[in-house]
Amino acid sequence: MNRPQSVTVLAILQLISSIFSLLEGLLILLLPGIFGGLGAAFGGAKIGAAIGGFIGIFAAISFILGFLSLLLTWGLFQLKNWAWTGTLIVHIIATIVQIVRMFGRGGTAVNFLTLGFAVASIYYLQQPDVKQAFRV
Repeated sequence: MNRPQSVTVLAILQLISSIFSLLEGLLILLLPGIFGGLGAAFGGAKIGAAIGGFIGIFAAISFILGFLSLLLTWGLFQLKNWAWTGTLIVHIIATIVQIVRMFGRGGTAVNFLTLGFAVASIYYLQQPDVKQAFRV
């Protein structure tokens, strides 16, 4: 079956999402040194190391999600059934997380952008031609 245009749009949205996750991971990687150093200066070496470690964990999670998104992008372009399911799960979780974040911090432009990508992806996943292409 030929790939419907909706699937191509969905895969491009997923690719953009993966790029943002990878860039976020890079940005977060810059933070352990800065905040770890501040923590060490004001609270001692153990506090600085703990702060740097926690930030490093968040960077690792962001990288893992970015690489998972790249894998899903490839699967979407190849019309793999697991990519449809995986993308739906990832974007439902992203929608919930972004809504919770907006209530917790009042929302930022990044929250709205991420929420928009997630909702648009869920919308495209539910289109009849997309479901037919993935045989779901």
